Amino acid sequence: MRRYSHRAVTALGIVATAAVGACGGGQTAPSQTPAVISKAPSKSGDLQTGPVGQVLPVDLRVVVTRDGNPASDVAVTWGTATGTMTPTSDQTDTNGESTSNWTLGDQAGNQAAAASVTGATGSPVTFTATATTTVPTGTIVQVLGPGGGNRFSPADVTVGVGATVTWQWGDGALSHSVVPDDGSTPGTSGPVADAPHSFQYTFNVPGVFHYHCFSHGASGGIGMSGTVTVVTSQP
Repeated sequence: MRRYSHRAVTALGIVATAAVGACGGGQTAPSQTPAVISKAPSKSGDLQTGPVGQVLPVDLRVVVTRDGNPASDVAVTWGTATGTMTPTSDQTDTNGESTSNWTLGDQAGNQAAAASVTGATGSPVTFTATATTTVPTGTIVQVLGPGGGNRFSPADVTVGVGATVTWQWGDGALSHSVVPDDGSTPGTSGPVADAPHSFQYTFNVPGVFHYHCFSHGASGGIGMSGTVTVVTSQP
């Protein structure tokens, strides 16, 4: 019978313990629960109606969760076969939300856009809108934000002498105003306001007129700003 010294037995035990530890270290961690993507419960931007070729007033919005909790920094891809999405790629914020604004295509009728997350349950999420050929009287500038960024859309418009421009606060717009860079044209919309709100101004002389939002911009095209170019004949 082979006999082992006490020192040899101890050494064998250490080796065995190390081997067991090495096996345990090779195990992979449990896989992460798949993300879940869905439309935002309110102000998702679904089922809007707007003129062909124009940006919809409410941004499209999705929520990404994991185990029932908001999932931040998840890559969301936005796309549409008609029109354009801005941005086309976005990261969810701390609330698990991602937004993109949709400029409709140039064909009237039903149009579709989608948001997708690789490997997520519920992906892709589909949004629909109805594009119409009805053009509003005058020119409308959407006053948007904070969702998707504080901005005027379109930021630069061209109109004829005598045309009226309407600034329309989009759904959820907060603390916005129209302030003329030169102090006179267009007139100021007054104190900053939240949606629902609108402001109109009729341009009676030709020229290039710059304006900005008191809260989010400044003269000279800084931040939330825009331009109205007035010509002697309707473009």
